[in-house]
Amino acid sequence: MEQNEEVIQQQSPKEENEGTEDELVEEKRESSSEAETDSEEEDDEDGETTEEESIEEDEPKLKYKRLEADISELLKKDAASAMSVSDRFVALGTHNGDVLILDFDGNLNKRLSSHVASVTDIAIEVSGEYIASASLDGKIIIHSLFNDTKPQVFNYRRPLKCISLDPDFHKKDTQRFVCGGMSGVLNLNEKGWFGQKQDTVLQHSGEGPISAVRWKGPLIAYANDEGVKIYNTQIQQRITYIKRPPDSPRADLYRCNLTWRNETTLLVGWANFIQTAVVKHEIQPGRPTQYVEVSTFRTEFIVCGIAPFNDMILVLAYLTDEIVQDMETDDPSQHRRPRAKRPELRIINSHNEEISTDALSLHGFQYYQANDYELDYFPSEDMFYVVSPKDLVLAKPRDLDDHISWLLERSRYEEALSSLQEAQAWGGSKIFNLTDLGERYLTYLIEEEEFIKAAENCERILKDNRELWEKWVFTFANLRQLQAITPYIPFEKPQLSSTVYEMVFAHFLNHDHKALLYTLTSWPPSIYSVQNVIVLVEDIFEKEQNNQTLMECLAELYAYCGQPDKALEYNLRLRRPNAFVLIREHGLFSAIQDKVLLLMEFNQHLFKGVEKAQDEEFAKLNPDPNKPQIKIKRKKPTDMQAVQLLVENTEHISISHVVRQLEKEPSFLHIYLDALFVKDHHAGYEFHDRQIELYAEYDYQRLIEFLRSSNYYTLEHAYKICEQRDLVPEMVFILGRMGNNKEALMLIIGRLNDVQLAIDFAKEQDDDVLWEDLLTYSLDKPKFIIGLLENLGGANIDPIQLIKRIPDGMEIPGLKNALIKVLQDFNLQASLREGCQKILVSDSVAMANQLQKAQKRGISGGLYIIYLIKLF
Repeated sequence: MEQNEEVIQQQSPKEENEGTEDELVEEKRESSSEAETDSEEEDDEDGETTEEESIEEDEPKLKYKRLEADISELLKKDAASAMSVSDRFVALGTHNGDVLILDFDGNLNKRLSSHVASVTDIAIEVSGEYIASASLDGKIIIHSLFNDTKPQVFNYRRPLKCISLDPDFHKKDTQRFVCGGMSGVLNLNEKGWFGQKQDTVLQHSGEGPISAVRWKGPLIAYANDEGVKIYNTQIQQRITYIKRPPDSPRADLYRCNLTWRNETTLLVGWANFIQTAVVKHEIQPGRPTQYVEVSTFRTEFIVCGIAPFNDMILVLAYLTDEIVQDMETDDPSQHRRPRAKRPELRIINSHNEEISTDALSLHGFQYYQANDYELDYFPSEDMFYVVSPKDLVLAKPRDLDDHISWLLERSRYEEALSSLQEAQAWGGSKIFNLTDLGERYLTYLIEEEEFIKAAENCERILKDNRELWEKWVFTFANLRQLQAITPYIPFEKPQLSSTVYEMVFAHFLNHDHKALLYTLTSWPPSIYSVQNVIVLVEDIFEKEQNNQTLMECLAELYAYCGQPDKALEYNLRLRRPNAFVLIREHGLFSAIQDKVLLLMEFNQHLFKGVEKAQDEEFAKLNPDPNKPQIKIKRKKPTDMQAVQLLVENTEHISISHVVRQLEKEPSFLHIYLDALFVKDHHAGYEFHDRQIELYAEYDYQRLIEFLRSSNYYTLEHAYKICEQRDLVPEMVFILGRMGNNKEALMLIIGRLNDVQLAIDFAKEQDDDVLWEDLLTYSLDKPKFIIGLLENLGGANIDPIQLIKRIPDGMEIPGLKNALIKVLQDFNLQASLREGCQKILVSDSVAMANQLQKAQKRGISGGLYIIYLIKLF
């Protein structure tokens, strides 16, 4: 894989104020060569995408700090060779043989000068009271930091490589430690019964130098050229042997790095291999047995140090440039040592996947070897220290503030704000304020002209801060983006100044009337001055009289300020159904006295909508015209609200006043008078003559009903109208009312030629002369003769006289059947009479017998006397 490097300067907030630090870290991002090739080709073609843009940047896991203070001056004259970290201090060994006790900022607290050669390893006892150092001078020196006792010196006369103290060194009188070096012997030193020191050899020579040793609980892990071994001090025997990978570099080239993750897990970093050894217990009869499970994976770098990092591992990696050497040439450049790259801290998971890689820019890194670096850590605080001969660097996991800072540097404000909001549950940030960060985010969005997104985020950022809301509303106003923030402006919790709301209305009045209406209906009128807004709207409305949106605004505003009469005018013009609610609730009858025509036009508009809905409903219920149709109850114009309002409130709006206004619109006048007549036949009686014309024009089917029901119209006027329109049935009815029965009968016979109607008319009048006229007129009309014969049952005509008066020789179709029916009816009547007579005689005889029996019955004398006494 090819790697692209980008230098990222890591600074703490304090250091940013003090000055610019040296570059410490280069964050490395990897991408496949194929992806890079594709990206380069695209760049060559269109020149629009840079290599940096094509790589998604990942946030580093660690932050770094170079320890300056005293350590920088100390290392100018000396070079670091070993390091160990405790929860109280950092111990640094040098090539001059000194052990420097430093605080966590690099300040020198104490210098221990006991060795005459390079310090190779340092061990700090758990409590931090004792510190032991090993050196190439062959000595182990143990110092007590909290008392003035002389240091304990142990001379093994051979260069030492490593030392480790018993975890209970400060608790036990034995004060054990284990050390090893070039002799290849691993010595366990402890006090005997009489206080003398004695060594126990745990590993004999013959397998190469002891290069590393670490003690955890009862287990001691150590490494020589053959591999790593673990010794159990409780059972006093070696429990495992982890052989050095066969294809690894020579053991003497690279130092073995040992770290205990916990009591049973050992991390091993050796050359280009990483191993994890887990000590397990297996119960067997007689005694417990321990064994170790080992997992190994190869790396592409040399391991200079290893430490646990949560459930992963942190590795200090050493890399060099590849040099192809030509051994046959005398050119010195072909035989030079490979140039070292920057050391890297890599976080690797259990699947050997790199999670993060940071390249450290340490002083003189080009000239150092893998064994010149060392990594140690302070577990409880997750503090990792990297030492080189001339540098000491602290690495710590990035916290919330670092995460937010990194996001802000890349203008990822939304992610930063979300992270800070989530962190509020457990204390939040030490540096960043939620409101301040939110305002920075809003500022950024506005600079990017993402006004909608900025407005959407105002609610969660500004919350219930009135001052901030007003500030940002005015900011949007200055940018002419009020339409973006208006949907999010609060009107309670907090309620802003009325000036803010009125400013919004003024903006929409000049730019977007639809938005003005929506905002007016969305906001409560209590938060602004309604009268001020009315003045603004009226001023514009004078120039745009037909602007329906402004009319709607004024209707709402006048309703808000308690002027329903003015609101009603706009509602009627807009044809809004709530106009009727306003009239009824506020008794605005005086306001509509002169607006009857407007009301009726509104009524007609509503009725058209109702008709359309009814047609749609009918079509839905009757999709198939060939099947029986389902009927629906249809509304009539007289059922609509405007008409009913006028009809039900005649005491407020007189009938004559309504009629005068509707004279120019006869159809509306008919609807009104018809509704009035349905409600009360006597109401508006003075206009019944006018109604005849209206019924004849607009609802002819109901004219005859009206003529029959009303007694207030003039018969002559009614007849004249019907005659003008040739409405014969109505003319017949009116002539009948006028007493002109004969003329009416002639109309029926002459104009309608309707036998049944003529007979019904004669029956209704019950006039013998009229019957005679009908009979005389019918003698030369076979159709009428047949009709009379078929209706003799209810007619006042002698059938014999009718038959005798039929002219001889007249051909009458259906006469035979008519006569047969007459005879059948006569026989039926005769039979009925005979039966009725028999019943009558029978009933008379029965009642006569009953009377006779009653007369023969005796009467009680006592009762009769009492009756007479009471009578007189």
